[in-house]
Amino acid sequence: MNYVTGILGIILLVIVIVFSIQNLGSVEVSFLVWTMTIPKIILILGTYIMGMLSGWGIVELIKRRLT
Repeated sequence: MNYVTGILGIILLVIVIVFSIQNLGSVEVSFLVWTMTIPKIILILGTYIMGMLSGWGIVELIKRRLT
């Protein structure tokens, strides 16, 4: 079973590396009065991480309310 986990981890790492290489371009992001230019990969990963954290927070809030 450890071999399967290791192989899946390596496959995921390769996918992330390929994704990163293909999204090296920059994108302009505006929020209220701020504007910045950042690489697409930073924007995508940042959005993903914020979604994970907010989803985790909502699940924890629901668990606390039900107990």
